[in-house]
Amino acid sequence: MTVRTQHPDPSILCCDSLRAALQIECEAHDDPFDCPDSLIAYNEGLEQFALIVHDGERTVVLIRFCPWCGSSLAKGTTE
Repeated sequence: MTVRTQHPDPSILCCDSLRAALQIECEAHDDPFDCPDSLIAYNEGLEQFALIVHDGERTVVLIRFCPWCGSSLAKGTTE
């Protein structure tokens, strides 16, 4: 199984937990919105992080701080 990440450069993310949450390792689902184990989404175009709401749609709740370490997720501050 190939591990894919939603972030273009996972090495700059604030912590291992956020890096792990953005990795897609599910054999049954290619899309993180379809996988019930996927918690976080990253929108590369907007450079925003969000919690996935598993409601059958593509609903998210934008977040500004890492849920694990509390670091700011604002653009340019994830290093």
